[in-house]
Amino acid sequence: MTKFNNILFLITFMLLSSLGFASKFTVMTFNVENLFDNLDDPQKEDETYLPSSMKTSKIHIDQCNKIEVFKWRDDCLNIDWNDEVIEYKLNVIAETILSYEKHGPDVIGLQEVENENILKQLFDRLKNHGYKFYTLVEGNDDRGIDNAFISKYKILNSKLHQIKFTGGSKDQIGDTRPILESVFMIKDKEVSIYNVHFPAPHNPLFMRKDAFATLDKLGSNNKKIAIALGDFNVTSAENAKEKLYENIHKNWFVSHLDQCAECKGTNYYYRDDRWSFLDAVMLKRGGSAEFVENSVEIIKVDAQTRDDGSPIRFNSKGLYGVSDHFPVVVTINIY
Repeated sequence: MTKFNNILFLITFMLLSSLGFASKFTVMTFNVENLFDNLDDPQKEDETYLPSSMKTSKIHIDQCNKIEVFKWRDDCLNIDWNDEVIEYKLNVIAETILSYEKHGPDVIGLQEVENENILKQLFDRLKNHGYKFYTLVEGNDDRGIDNAFISKYKILNSKLHQIKFTGGSKDQIGDTRPILESVFMIKDKEVSIYNVHFPAPHNPLFMRKDAFATLDKLGSNNKKIAIALGDFNVTSAENAKEKLYENIHKNWFVSHLDQCAECKGTNYYYRDDRWSFLDAVMLKRGGSAEFVENSVEIIKVDAQTRDDGSPIRFNSKGLYGVSDHFPVVVTINIY
């Protein structure tokens, strides 16, 4: 875009805003950390998230003992994912969402939701605050975690986009999620929102690069206003070296690059004493939409925040914490 076009764009935006044609809405991204029901899905590896009464069989124990990582194996054998645990987790997630402006943002993009059953239970705790719609499309993650939306605006349609990986083993690809695209009717505009949960940091770098490339291509081929949000799984160490966020920033505004300069991150990794923006909200450049100035916010409620400011991940035994990811909210102006 030339300097003249940039100036013309800004003048047009300010004129439309002053005439009252611009409309604001808010979006949140929130990785809710293993929001599972406690029903066994034989098609998915959900053995960890079952009540203790369902974990006594030799079949279950043998299945858990195949898990190589000690922490995950121990969770599979010993976590009691009972109704009380689920009730607490749903309530504290709802409280975190509703802490934003007392009634929550207009659109919530969620990651790590097992299925529509548990999503509906969360929705029921939010519907009295203006939420009317929700959607989840089952993906191919081995554990069964999916992306989902809850919204005050109508969801017109939803579909999954598979990430085009240039390599990777069966296990690595099985540890990934497709990109969920939902189209929302916001005011009188159709807005596409891409909800992502990119390959975890223990997977090879090229998989996250492929995920960003897939997202960027989806956005460039979409004529609608396009937003991308979710868990991009880019650590600060990786980004310092590979500039993944800076590269996508050429075509998308990025919440923590364009605003929130004083924010430390959305996730804290104690082993390396490292904050990272694993989570972000992005807005495709060149469309009829802008981030509202100074509107990016990292949501920190007491139930999720330690004295040092880091997030308290959910603890099912002690019933405390919320998630190891802080939510991110931004206000967007469309015109």
